[in-house]
Amino acid sequence: MFTVLAIVMIILSVLLILVVLLQPGKGDMITGMGGLGGTFSSMLGSRRTLDLLSKITVGLAASIFVLALVTNKFFVGSGDETTRPVTEGVAVPQSVPSTPVQPALPLPEQPKEAQPQQPQNEENK
Repeated sequence: MFTVLAIVMIILSVLLILVVLLQPGKGDMITGMGGLGGTFSSMLGSRRTLDLLSKITVGLAASIFVLALVTNKFFVGSGDETTRPVTEGVAVPQSVPSTPVQPALPLPEQPKEAQPQQPQNEENK
């Protein structure tokens, strides 16, 4: 049901965008919109066209608003739900293990550094 409401809201939003774009600015009337605007003006008259487009705009905006409220009320979780920690109810260990932890892999042995041989003095002979 949530998906259906979301799709309906998207369709209404696109229609609202189109209706707003059809409305004329302050200076120009609908005839500036090319062939589409002239058709509306000739069918209904420019004043009726403005009234119709404004009523459609208000209706679409109100329906999107109502659908958003309904979706939020019934499909979004309430604020009373609190998130519990993941570790809630897990037993806590009472003591630390007495044996030291051994590394999983033995460390590689370090090669013994070659010590330079010291020249023997004649006195040490």
